[in-house]
Amino acid sequence: MEITVVVCKECGHQAIPPKYGCPKCASGQLVEKVQSGEGSIYSYTTIRVASGKYASQLPYIVALVKLDGGLGVTARLEGDQALIGQRVKLNRIEESIYWFR
Repeated sequence: MEITVVVCKECGHQAIPPKYGCPKCASGQLVEKVQSGEGSIYSYTTIRVASGKYASQLPYIVALVKLDGGLGVTARLEGDQALIGQRVKLNRIEESIYWFR
């Protein structure tokens, strides 16, 4: 699965849409770009205490995924194990949550 990012024409900064101005230089010159939804785990944590609708999903892993295009995204990881440097791929997007496996 691919992922859409916005790239600033002025400074090259990448971000997850929606964005209407560059978070780095404030330029309004943003273009959408489709990238591979593949990357590697940069950092992660296992969530063991949660409330509301997430309580029934415990424990779960939240990871910082560094995409091959350079952008880092916060994501949920399917499964019960994670390793720094582990290759992952975007599986789906639900309620603005990026799910990797």
